[in-house]
Amino acid sequence: MAKKNKNVATRVIDVLGGFHVAIVSMVLLLILTWLSTLEQTGPGGLYWTLKKYFSFDAWYVVPTLNGKDLPIILPGGYWVCVVFTLNLIFGGVIRMRKGIKQLPIFFSHVSMAMLMIGGAITYHQSREAYMVLPVGASGDFAFSLTELSVEVAEIDGYDKKRPYVIDSKQLEAVRGQVGATQEYLFPELPFDIRVSDYYINAKLYPMQGSAPEGAVAVDGYYAMAAEPTGHEEQNLSSCVVRVIERESGKQHEVMLYEGVGHDVTVTIDGKVYGFRMHGEVWNTPFQVRLDDSRGEKHPGTGMAMIYESDVTVLDSDGNAERSFKIEMNKPLRYKDLTFYQTSWEEKDGLVESGFTVKTNPSDQWPKYSIYACGIALFVHFIIKLFGFVSSSIARNKHD
Repeated sequence: MAKKNKNVATRVIDVLGGFHVAIVSMVLLLILTWLSTLEQTGPGGLYWTLKKYFSFDAWYVVPTLNGKDLPIILPGGYWVCVVFTLNLIFGGVIRMRKGIKQLPIFFSHVSMAMLMIGGAITYHQSREAYMVLPVGASGDFAFSLTELSVEVAEIDGYDKKRPYVIDSKQLEAVRGQVGATQEYLFPELPFDIRVSDYYINAKLYPMQGSAPEGAVAVDGYYAMAAEPTGHEEQNLSSCVVRVIERESGKQHEVMLYEGVGHDVTVTIDGKVYGFRMHGEVWNTPFQVRLDDSRGEKHPGTGMAMIYESDVTVLDSDGNAERSFKIEMNKPLRYKDLTFYQTSWEEKDGLVESGFTVKTNPSDQWPKYSIYACGIALFVHFIIKLFGFVSSSIARNKHD
């Protein structure tokens, strides 16, 4: 009779907290991880394979193997993780029997749920960029290797005023979409901006006669789409920007190419405006100075053997706040930012280090969750072992 009186919420909790949901979730995660590992070796690479299999927007996945779509549809990895987390909370925390002996299992489930929640926080809240410094130089910004933006700024002589930015999320509507066009409005500027012909990976060619069919020629150059590489940071994107003067309706066209390290300019009403396509810039709240850097690579390869850097954190006035040695497995953590040593180069007497700069509110959650789970399971094992030994001794005495 009690079962018939259960409300809808209780029934949902019973289903989501069931053992069968846990098994199905773990099997699906195993399959998704295996297929995504196989697929990332293809032209999609790691970056876009992870987006395909484990992004928030991926409700379902059609796996690709050897360039061909498999005739199966799987749920997206992000949402499988959501279901598995609910299973841990409902089945392993709320519904489990309570008592002193069950405390280790209770804490192990809580720690695993926190591990999954930490992964979700990392997905939604973490940011990652790249900083390159030669020895003796300091920097207070990093740039993304995968997320591109279009910057527009007025140039007055040698000075560049505060830029207006079309960020990567705003560019998603045209990124890699053949024929797609998107207009962007900045009321402070005397013109509107229309972006089109955005190639994920492109090659730029000088005009020799007429441009090939389908190509857009601007200022004596045209861009052609190339096959995206397996590593997103190695792609060189391009797009066409049409600048439309708001009063006269006059249009100007510029070709932006990620591989060009300078602004492309347009003059409107006697003012010069620069346009540039590059990785999104992320300003850090302090400066980092590279005092010294040392590195070795395995002979005959470009693989790292030892990278380490001596750095000093500077405040806004350039005063030293902290000195630190960054190694490959020993990052600098300071004011919610983490600096990882990711590259080292020595060329023509110039030594420079590359750092991956990350902010992640749940950076240490996986470590603490694994520690807590390991301790809880060890205590559970000791309790069970002690109970088994005690019962065996009592049984032997009885016999």
